[in-house]
Parts: sequence; structure tokens; C-alpha cells
Amino acid sequence: MSKPRISFLSEDELNTIHNASLEVLENTGIRVTDEAVLDILKKTGAGVDYVKKHVTIPRGLVEEALRRAPKTTTYAARNPEYDVVLNKQKAHFWAEGGAPFIVDRETGERRYSRLEDSAQWAVLADYLDHFHFLWPVGQATNVPSGMRGIVGMCTALRNTEKHVGVGASSAQAAQYQIEIAAAIVGGREQLRKRPIISANVCPISPLSYEDEMTDAIIEYAKVGLPILMWPMPLMGETSPATLSGTMVINNAEVLGGLTALEFASPGVPVVYTAGVGTVDFKTGSGIISPEGTLMNLALAQLAYHYDLPMQVGSSGSASKTLDLQAGYDDAISLLAHMLIVPDMVMGFGSLDSALTSSMEALVIDNEIIDYALRYTQGFEVNDETLAVDVIDKVGPGGIFLGEKHTLQHFKERWPSRLSDIDSFEAWQKKGSKSIGEVAHEKVKEILATHKPEPIAEDVEKEIAQILKRATAELKDDD
Repeated sequence: MSKPRISFLSEDELNTIHNASLEVLENTGIRVTDEAVLDILKKTGAGVDYVKKHVTIPRGLVEEALRRAPKTTTYAARNPEYDVVLNKQKAHFWAEGGAPFIVDRETGERRYSRLEDSAQWAVLADYLDHFHFLWPVGQATNVPSGMRGIVGMCTALRNTEKHVGVGASSAQAAQYQIEIAAAIVGGREQLRKRPIISANVCPISPLSYEDEMTDAIIEYAKVGLPILMWPMPLMGETSPATLSGTMVINNAEVLGGLTALEFASPGVPVVYTAGVGTVDFKTGSGIISPEGTLMNLALAQLAYHYDLPMQVGSSGSASKTLDLQAGYDDAISLLAHMLIVPDMVMGFGSLDSALTSSMEALVIDNEIIDYALRYTQGFEVNDETLAVDVIDKVGPGGIFLGEKHTLQHFKERWPSRLSDIDSFEAWQKKGSKSIGEVAHEKVKEILATHKPEPIAEDVEKEIAQILKRATAELKDDD
């Protein structure tokens, strides 16, 4: 089977970026504000200045951490049918969530998200066939801030049978999330075997790791949950104004975090994330541009070079509404990233540079993914597909519609499920609807009819008790 693929950095160039990253870690170093992580790195042989919160990491420690890191990992789900193995053979997709704002389904206005939005987002992602995992949407502004990560996770798990990504603002909150997930799967050891949740850590570029995230991440790592190491350097703002220099920052931040995690919990699954961005130098705002895609493609090659599970931040648009820009931003970015065959792709269902979630955008993105999967599937070249005998039979001026060969192979053509491919007259008869209107109707239909399998009643009672204890302990941070 001939499949389109891309690989443009040479082995020498990959090694050059790797060595430059190690030089940064060994000489420039990183900032780590968490005392426990400083202690871990000190015991490994890193140079630690507790006063300045500064760490330098020798090359040998990074290389040892890379040896310890698993080369494949499983993202399990509440329903084992949705378990996913990251083994560099197939792309999998995240329903993004995480944005503070959402497009209101009824008014179309942008507003702060609420807990009920998280429930609906989970139901939608559970239904849409190309999404394998989801982040709880938004910040649940109608929930006390200390409980948002915990309640958001519970809401998502109750409304999807797929894998859920989580985040926490403290070690205590992470511990409660772990306790709830363990209750669902049957204990902490079972959670280690079948992690139905995973976490991410976002270094503060350049080269800084702050208390709030590192406290929680160490808790997740202790029970073997997969960790997305997800830098977000912005070229020319929080990283150099060159593509290669920004890649060095991204790579050094991944390797620095991976080193801390592998010595804190040897063998914890760490996923390499290529998530660099670019800025509008007139305003300082993050933007979608070709350079971001180029860097992510190159970083994905670097992840393969390390033989690590890998994610790219791909889809998502800077557009503020569901318009032509939203469509071409998503499609161009996804098609390019699919040529590297990433383990995971992030960014779907988002607008306004990931500040706003849109359920209609998520439905449309599911269609774009379907198109991209067909694009990267490629095609067979053999006697059957060359069809010389069929061409000879039909001959000049003939038609192939009635041929048995056509009946056998017509499914090779991508079948639209949401996009309009009708004639103008047929489109008019259906109401002359835009893709946004069609997606809006599809969202309403899914939310009205799709019912994920609920969590068992006895487990729900246990979760209720855990939530009660968490609410008593964790105070509102606002």
C-alpha cells in the first residue's frame, strides 16, 4: 500500500538539535520551584541551587531517563473497547476542552463555561467516532475553584466511556482524582494496569517548572499514569525567533521534565508533545502560522528519534467564529501533521487560538479527521486496481458505472457524512443550510439521543463519599 508520509530532517540534524538541547540543560539549566522535585534531581546527581531554584542536568542523567521511559503506553478507557495503545502505528485524536470560554449552543454567544457544558462535551466526544480521548471542557466557573479539576473529571467520566485527560492545581486534588479513578476500575493497582485518566504538565517557557503543576504531576507519576510533557514555547516571545532555536527550547523542556519524572517514578509513561507556537509581533498574541506546523513536524521526528510516544498540537483555529478561516486552519494543519503519523493529535473543537470551545466545531472537526484519514490511507497499485482489463472492456466513450469492478471498489471514494456534496437544487430543498447550521443540528441530535453507559451505582456511592471529603479539605482558591 502506497501511503503519503513526510520526513525532512536528516539524522545529523536530529542529533544536532538533541545535542543543543543537552547543552542547554547542562549549562543554562532549568528553574524548578518545587522542593520535592529539587530533592529528586539532587539525589540523581543534578546540580541544584535551592536558593535560586535552579537546576543543571548532566547529559548522562537525561540519557538514563530516556532509557527508563517506556516506548509504548496504553491509554485505557472506562469501556475497554475504547482502550488505545500508543505504538507509532496509528493517529488518535483528542476532543480538546480546557478553554475558559465556550460558544453557547442556544445563543451562539461566547461565555465562560459551566459544569453542564463539560457534561455535554463528554457526551458529544463519546458519540463522535474519531475521538479517542477528551479533556473536560472549560473551567466549570459555577464550581469552587479548588474542586474544579476533581468535579470536571467526575463529570466527564460519568458522560463518556472513553479516556479522560485531567489536571489539578495541587497534590491533594490529584490524590482525590486518583482515588476516584481507582474506585471506578477496581483499585490503584488496576488503575496502574488500565489508566483511564492521564495528566499533562506544561512547563512555563522558557525552561521553568512551577509548584502547582509539579506537585500534582509527581502524584500522577507515582501511580504510573501516562504524563503528557507539553511545552508551549512561542517563537520570538518565550523562545528564540528562529525555528531551530524554538525547537531546542521545546526539546529541552520535554527532556528536563522527563528526567525528573523518570527518577521520581522509574518507568512512568511520558508522552513527548510538539506544541510550539508563533506570535503576532505587533500584538504579542499567539497565532496559527505555517512555521508552527513546520516545527511540530520536525519535533515529531525527534520524538520518533527517541522512540517515545508522541503527540502534536495540530488542529484549532485563531478564528473567533465558525467561518472559512476556522475550516482551512483546521484542515491544512491536520493534513500536514497526519503525514508524520503522530500517536495523538490535540486541538479539536477549539476557536480563538484555543481560548474558546465550540461543540459545532468539534462535530465539523470529526468530519475533517475522517477526510484526513482517507488522505493518509493511500492506495493499492496492483493488477486488480490498475483495472486494465476493465478499461479494455468498456473502451473509448464507455461508462464504468455498471461494471462489477465499480461495485466492488466504489467504497474507495471517501463518503461524506456531514459535508454538502449535493447539487445546488438538492441543497436548496434541504433548506440551504451552512455547514455550521448542519453541525448545530447534529449537536442537538446527539445530545438528545446518545446515552453513554453509566457508572455502577455502588461505585457512584463511593465517589460521592470521596467528593464529600475533598470538598471539606480543598478550599476555594478564588
